[in-house]
Amino acid sequence: MSLAERKLFVERWIRSPLKVASVTPSGTELCRAMARAAASGPGRRVVELGPGTGPVTAALREHGTAARDLLMIELDAAFADHLSTLHPGAGVVRGDATRIQKIVHEHGWETCDSVVSGLPLIAMPLSVQARVVRGAFSVLAPDGVFVQFTYGPFAPVNPELIRRLRLKPRRHAWIARNLPPASVWTFHRLP
Repeated sequence: MSLAERKLFVERWIRSPLKVASVTPSGTELCRAMARAAASGPGRRVVELGPGTGPVTAALREHGTAARDLLMIELDAAFADHLSTLHPGAGVVRGDATRIQKIVHEHGWETCDSVVSGLPLIAMPLSVQARVVRGAFSVLAPDGVFVQFTYGPFAPVNPELIRRLRLKPRRHAWIARNLPPASVWTFHRLP
């Protein structure tokens, strides 16, 4: 990550610590684990929620996701502008992740293969968390995957929501060398 990106991240965190939710961007190993969990690669469409300065985006691109197959939904205008400059040809929408279904359909996609979230989902009220996760599964292909990381020891989606939506959570990876250590979780629909 460049010095300019670190500066942008810290500035945005100072202005809105609850929205940015981390004092430092995700580490390289965490980002690569997120890309692997999403099974990113050529021809696979990915929606990224809360990409910030784009470290997970970079890992998705390194794993073969083409710019045309990437749609990023970012609430912060400065981050969205930064992402548009870094990833020409990718879809960057300044918007709220709770509106994922509308945004994806307005982008011209019916479905995607994975939704990768950098949002502080577990810290959100259950009603907001439910809108994000329900929205993600409304645009995922039947075999699609929702990917979320957390710094905590448990699945980063409320257990009641997991039950109601009939999701199968799985810890995909634990990244001890991330600061702080983090886990990557995947969620699939139960048959």
